[in-house]
Amino acid sequence: MGKEIVLLGAGYGGISFLYTVLSHIPSDVHIHVIDRLSAHTIKPEFYALASGSLNENKVMAPFPQHPRITYIQDEVEEIQVYNHKVIGKSTETHFDQLIVALGSVDNYFNVPWAEEYTHSIQSFAKAMKTRKAVDNLPEDSRVVIIGGGLSAVEFAADLREQHPTLRITLLERSNQVLPTLPERIQQFVRTYLEDSDIEVKTNVGVTLIDDKNIHYSFENKCMPYRLCVWAAGIKPHPVSHALLAYSNADRLNRVVVKENYELPYYENIFVVGDCASSEFAPSAQLSNIQGKQLGQYFLDSWQNKQFVPEPIKLKGVLGYLGKKTGFGMVNNNILLGKIPNVVKSGVLWMHKHHMG
Repeated sequence: MGKEIVLLGAGYGGISFLYTVLSHIPSDVHIHVIDRLSAHTIKPEFYALASGSLNENKVMAPFPQHPRITYIQDEVEEIQVYNHKVIGKSTETHFDQLIVALGSVDNYFNVPWAEEYTHSIQSFAKAMKTRKAVDNLPEDSRVVIIGGGLSAVEFAADLREQHPTLRITLLERSNQVLPTLPERIQQFVRTYLEDSDIEVKTNVGVTLIDDKNIHYSFENKCMPYRLCVWAAGIKPHPVSHALLAYSNADRLNRVVVKENYELPYYENIFVVGDCASSEFAPSAQLSNIQGKQLGQYFLDSWQNKQFVPEPIKLKGVLGYLGKKTGFGMVNNNILLGKIPNVVKSGVLWMHKHHMG
């Protein structure tokens, strides 16, 4: 195997790969990690960063240190497969082996001007920008959150706790919030939001966003807003599209990979996390598992062992509804109330403090 490994992204997939191989990196191998930040960030808590209930230090953890790991703080702009190079805004890095763990970006579904006029909680920088915008809002301002998935629901609930004078509206295009979860959870969450004076409007398809109004439905209704936050979906980081020439795209436009996460038609390039095809929906939990499995593949390769991946088993979903209650689905068991809050807090604490 090659001696110069380049890892793009130190999110959940990238960081779990690093911790898996950390104690066993051969003396002739060097790993270059390229990330736009100087620390690992806890993405499932970006909603709290944006609402103001957590500061930036609470959602960050230091990178693992090793004499054969180098960190490069840069924004990745291009992968040149044939030249074996990664082009960043300020650097060019050669690779013998490449691991793409760049995560995802907001998917605006071609809604006109959505990207221009909405805020986001999808990245650390965007969540910080959203928090600043929230802090500058006058009392009684209307905040519209587009999307009814996990991030949108958690952000809406936490925003209500931190800013009780805001008027908060959540728009979801399906007929219920958290559409992939059981009806019992959907009803519990919707009731909680509405009891918290959060307006929930379902079956709403946004058609256009301008600087003052959100336009929706075929009747071209509109809703004025002071701040609009987009949390309606994600798509793979666009830099990963260059790899589709050596693979295929699944229905979410993720790169199809082999069981060891290598491209099917090009050796020594691997993809994990939100950019990699999977039978499961993108999540931090899935990225973490894939990163560990890829790390085990590298360990087995270094030791001339056969790699036999274990089937991926997700433990479930956990969500906050403020400080006192939450919801979850763990091993097919529905959890409502304080217990899922406590469990999720423990999971995130363990990730931050015991990644190794």
